[in-house]
Amino acid sequence: MTTTNVPRPRPRHRVGRVPASERLLAGALAIGAAVLVVWTVGMAFSIPPAEPRPVNWALLWCGFDAIEVVAMAIAAVLVRRRDALAPMALSALATLMVADAWFDIMTARSGYLPAALSMAAFLELPLAAALTAFAVRITRRGATQAS
Repeated sequence: MTTTNVPRPRPRHRVGRVPASERLLAGALAIGAAVLVVWTVGMAFSIPPAEPRPVNWALLWCGFDAIEVVAMAIAAVLVRRRDALAPMALSALATLMVADAWFDIMTARSGYLPAALSMAAFLELPLAAALTAFAVRITRRGATQAS
C-alpha cells in the first residue's frame, strides 16, 4: 500500500525564517496592545461616573478598547508564528479600527470633535489600511508558496 495519494494536511505554521516586515509588524502590534492597555485603564479612571442614563459610556468605550487589545495581541502572536490565521486576525483588527474611528467621531461632543477627527485621520484609519495591506500581502505570499 502506498501513501502517495493520501492527502497530507498542511501545517498551520509556515516553516522558515520570519521576514523582517512580519517581525516588525508583530512587535508593533505587541507594543500597540501594551499602550492600548495603559490608554484603556487611564480612560476608565478619567471618564466621570455614569449618571442614570441609558448608556454607560465608560463601560462602552473601555469594553471596546479591551476587545481591540485582545485582537491586537492575538494578531501579534499569529503574525509572529506565521500562522495561516494571521490575515484573518489582521482583517478583524482593521475592521475594529474603522469602527472605533466611526464611533469616536459620531459620539464626540462638539469640543472633542477635532480630536476625534485627528485620531481617525492620523492613527486609526491609516492603521486599518496598513493592517489590510499586510493581510493581503501575507495571504498572497502564502498562496504562492502553497502552489
